[in-house]
Amino acid sequence: MIVAVGTKNPNKIRAVEEAYKMFGIPAVVVPAPARPPVPPQPVGLEAVVKGAVERAKAALSQIPKAEHGVGIEAGAVQAADTHLDITIAAVADREGVVTIGFGPAFQIPPPFLPHVLNGVELGALAERHYQRPSIGYREGIIGALTKRRITRKDLNLAAVAMALVPRLPHNTPLYKTKKNI
Repeated sequence: MIVAVGTKNPNKIRAVEEAYKMFGIPAVVVPAPARPPVPPQPVGLEAVVKGAVERAKAALSQIPKAEHGVGIEAGAVQAADTHLDITIAAVADREGVVTIGFGPAFQIPPPFLPHVLNGVELGALAERHYQRPSIGYREGIIGALTKRRITRKDLNLAAVAMALVPRLPHNTPLYKTKKNI
């Protein structure tokens, strides 16, 4: 199976490869980097979900032989009196079915929050704070916050794996998707 992923980010590409492998699904993952009109720092659950779905559909449309398109988006969501950074993945197929999954979320550091809510990418803020260029292509801010015990790839992997759950053959009766893997 060819899987198009809407990114050039190696963390996201590896996470997609590992998620499909986790479920025993042979997949050749192909980057499809053209960026749909998604804000650099989505704020709000609907915006983050929309970003993941649009990336998945755009990736699928760019790679004609792909059976799935995967989009991964991280953004800020409010929960109680705080804001979390959450990773959301979407898997789209040629039948028009889109499944989504959420990865773990963590609290956005308070000094960064006002900037994030004004559309500044959390990764850019982390790069400046930690003085590490391209941190999002490496361990991500979560890697810096946890001293690499948890990395951005881990968050991406969890989100993609959850988006694949409805597509697993043994789940067909539960989800009744038009096309499962």
